[in-house]
Amino acid sequence: MQNWEEQGGGSRFMAEVPARAGAARPLDGGLVCGPPAVSGELFGAALLAALEQRFPEGLVPPQESQAIAHPNGFVKLPLAQTSDGATRLFLHVWRADSVDADVHDHRWSFSSLVLRGEVFHTSTEVTAVSDVPGAGTALPLVRYRLAGGRHRFDASSGEKAVIERRRTHVFSADQHYGMDAFTFHRAHALAGAMTLVARGRPQRPYSRVLLDPGAPPPAARPCRRLDHDERRHHLREALEVVR
Repeated sequence: MQNWEEQGGGSRFMAEVPARAGAARPLDGGLVCGPPAVSGELFGAALLAALEQRFPEGLVPPQESQAIAHPNGFVKLPLAQTSDGATRLFLHVWRADSVDADVHDHRWSFSSLVLRGEVFHTSTEVTAVSDVPGAGTALPLVRYRLAGGRHRFDASSGEKAVIERRRTHVFSADQHYGMDAFTFHRAHALAGAMTLVARGRPQRPYSRVLLDPGAPPPAARPCRRLDHDERRHHLREALEVVR
């Protein structure tokens, strides 16, 4: 069962993963929804703090400070985190016709505010299966975790899953959306789209990637670090949109 709830002019993703008979079990089943949306005012304060390196009460410098060009096609800029450490704030700037390489989930819940452009999210209902006859077309699930200071793919668990259903939604400027941890999805955005992302605390040490049939485990992909001028350019551009 899937539906979308309107929350303060934006959209909130909700999904219920159905149970399957036999050897299958729901993956992190139950009602799934994103965390409470973060206000544009708080995001604006975080953008200004990241640019000026002066953090107001309630915000502290980000846990990870390095801005990078992510292999999935967007620039990721850490902005700040709340003083209690419960929420981490980021700016994503999507580059030319960006799309996630694979269907994946996250270790943490998140909510996003679209600043500019459009973002397409394809939610995917996935059910884990045992490797037995009649389980359907099972796809490998690879774990993605931090090991030795680097993110690596780990296929040693032998997990497999079946895709039950996909559904794509479009989010435009000023709309919120959110997903709970362990919700499988894939994102696509047009060049120049901007999103402000609020992440919760990690709920386990790895995320998961769903591979195409017969595909080998992917190699860890490098991230290019942004220089000082690139970082400031993106922050200033986002501030102009917020104001």
